[in-house]
Amino acid sequence: MSRRKRIALFASFPELVHVRRIMDGIRSQCAKYDYDLCVFASSTHLSFPHVNYMRGETNIFELANLDEIDGVIIDQSTMTGDKDDHTLKRLMERLFEHPGLPRCSLEISVENTKLIKNDNEAVLREMCRHVIEKHGRKKICLLTGYKGNEVAEERLKIFLDEIDRHGLEVLPEHIIYGDFWYFSGDTLANRICDGEVEMPDAVICASDCMAIGLIERLSKRGIKIPEDIMVIAIDATDEAAINPITLSSYDTGDVAMGADAVDYLRSVMEPEADIIPLEKSSNMYFHPGASCGCCLDPIYAMKRFRDSLYICSYNHADEEMVDHVSIGSLMESYSLEIFTASASPEECLGSIAGFKDLLRPFQNFYLCLKDNWLEVSDMTYEGYPEKMSTFVSSSCIDEEEYYGFNKAVSFDTAIMHPQLYKERKEPSVFYFSPLHFDGVLLGYAVLQRALLNQPVINVVYRNWLRYINNGLELVRSKERLQTLSIRDQMTGALNRRGMYEKFSVMQAKASEDDTVFVGVIDMDGLKYINDTFGHSEGDIGIRCLNSVLSSIARSNEIVVRSGGDEFFLIGVGKYTREDEAARAAEFTAAVANKSAALHKPYNVSASIGCMVFEDCKEVDLDNALSEADEKMYNYKMRHRRHRMV
Repeated sequence: MSRRKRIALFASFPELVHVRRIMDGIRSQCAKYDYDLCVFASSTHLSFPHVNYMRGETNIFELANLDEIDGVIIDQSTMTGDKDDHTLKRLMERLFEHPGLPRCSLEISVENTKLIKNDNEAVLREMCRHVIEKHGRKKICLLTGYKGNEVAEERLKIFLDEIDRHGLEVLPEHIIYGDFWYFSGDTLANRICDGEVEMPDAVICASDCMAIGLIERLSKRGIKIPEDIMVIAIDATDEAAINPITLSSYDTGDVAMGADAVDYLRSVMEPEADIIPLEKSSNMYFHPGASCGCCLDPIYAMKRFRDSLYICSYNHADEEMVDHVSIGSLMESYSLEIFTASASPEECLGSIAGFKDLLRPFQNFYLCLKDNWLEVSDMTYEGYPEKMSTFVSSSCIDEEEYYGFNKAVSFDTAIMHPQLYKERKEPSVFYFSPLHFDGVLLGYAVLQRALLNQPVINVVYRNWLRYINNGLELVRSKERLQTLSIRDQMTGALNRRGMYEKFSVMQAKASEDDTVFVGVIDMDGLKYINDTFGHSEGDIGIRCLNSVLSSIARSNEIVVRSGGDEFFLIGVGKYTREDEAARAAEFTAAVANKSAALHKPYNVSASIGCMVFEDCKEVDLDNALSEADEKMYNYKMRHRRHRMV
């Protein structure tokens, strides 16, 4: 059976209303065509000022294996903003290496990529008609995006044409280029108030953000909205509905654009297959607000307000609230405190698995980490290792659930995640999100949902991932401190504190007929090597002994550096007296081979004393080591000889 086809969406900051809407269209069509959707998205804008953090976020785009994808959608407007548009350029480099892979870009053209346009012309013209015909405004200022930007120029062109059709003229000083962001609205407001720009009676904005920046600055400087200046915009964001002066705004055609992108990819991937277009409403979705003087839609505004509100408790008797997870429910869960209070990595992973209800509605959640994620010294920022492991698997659809090191499931990173390849009755959307701390790679999260589940990725999931990042980093630091307290820094062998801790556990787990093996090893001629060749060479000799002991140590044995040039080899198991001479000979031969392989102007050798003690539960470790040490000393006295250079 051939696998289900996959569409990949590349975007950033998926909680943006623009991204949510295009995903609505994409998900709708993928459901019709039985396609899986893979979303690779950074959690923040690419212009986020914390450089290391953004490195960690954008690394998620490297995860996508384009050989395992059937079609690509690029949300160009959210894939730019970092220095020199590095992220988008890197993605395009990879796509150019797959010339046969169908791809398209939304709203803004990208080199050698099919452009899917956003048909907002009817809405843009209606905005002008609303200002002129409904409110009788004639002195109109137009605030659009960047000069030369396709979307900004197109919106400006349509505004000017519709205003001209009404027999009105826009003054040159009232054609303003901005940045689609709050700053340009704020700047225009100051220029109007300072007399640099003649005061208009209406401003039509090409984005909600610019309009909100404009309204707030005008209000602070004494301009009445809408009496002195009315403001209208396009985007219909949540913020527009809950702003102190609610913003009158229109929905964009983002949903239809997302649907058109999937239809285009289908026409290339499966030329003979039927296209089932999205049913597009002819209605103008206008959300009136105080900024133009129209009556506010209270139900719409209150819904947006409630979705944005931090509520401490909910009516859990209402079945509709079961899958309602808000920022309030996340904060009141105290999951951050629980993650960061974890005493061990295992406990932290268990806590993450225990809070799965904060992700509702979902099918499966997977926490995928690099195998050595506890190694603080690993400072990988870019790319992913060849192997990853699922350390947490949580499910709402009767899939296997597990967490921890012993149950972690390893897989080839090239497949992105094994769940993609499992046979399923229905297609799903898979959200791939980065896990990192200050940019240092930890792994990634995979959230699987039904294609038509609502809500999509939002502020809750973004902050949930931040909680996980912080929890994992803190437990890594604790593990590092614990390691430093029980291990020798030079060799990595256990120190005396670590020896007592580990032996106590070994002794407690021992069976009645187990015995204890103790080997005491002391390097020969360390002072001679240090005095003749330098202390760095002496350190090489010490590391050589540790390497040999580690290579011959069995799974039930520990290697200890007790200090200086002295080591212990300790085991609990089925030992006999014959093991004393056998293990000593094994060690001596291994040291000789290792020394020869070093090609140094000196030999590395050591004296060893091995002893086996019966009645494991009653063995006093210090006494056992003392007896083995005496045996080692006698060995050294019998074999003492001049060092040969």
